[in-house]
Amino acid sequence: MFALALGLLALRFLPALPSGGWLLLMPVLALMLLSFRTYPLGFFLLGLGWACLSAQWALDDRLAPHLDGQTRWVEGRVSGLPQQMGDGVRFELTDSRSRKDLLPKRIRVSWRGGPPVKSGERWRLAVTLKRPSGLLNADGFDYEAWLLAQRIGATGSVKDGQLLAPARHAWRDGIRQRLLAVDAQGREAGLAA
Repeated sequence: MFALALGLLALRFLPALPSGGWLLLMPVLALMLLSFRTYPLGFFLLGLGWACLSAQWALDDRLAPHLDGQTRWVEGRVSGLPQQMGDGVRFELTDSRSRKDLLPKRIRVSWRGGPPVKSGERWRLAVTLKRPSGLLNADGFDYEAWLLAQRIGATGSVKDGQLLAPARHAWRDGIRQRLLAVDAQGREAGLAA
């Protein structure tokens, strides 16, 4: 298990993802090495191959460059817990679809001045899409890497929208709303939620 974990972590130290031929060769070589005394090397290669495939799938599920900055009508389901901002809300759309274009499975959107959004609702939204990007600051938070780790393939801002279906089985959001409604002292309400 230690060799498998080392293989999974080794991806962080590679300058670039291995090409397609290496991605196919690593698991085959790993399975061949598992039957001999070199099984730790086999587990290492299996972990590295798994990490490389997972990273490649995440990179393949990003917004196409020709859609960057364009506004599209997108249908999707609100997943996770929406975050209330000062005058808007930020949430993630999953199972996002557009009539004409292929979109990433998960999109993180923000909606200023929009109605309250609950987890589990289905919406049809006019979204200005952007490819994931972050600031190039070596000592700062790497927002682009965080989006990639969360499997979020695009970000966007909502211009208009309509509710298609209400939330079903949104028990997490219901619990959070009840916790926020409890009379707590300042920060403790958000901490409890």
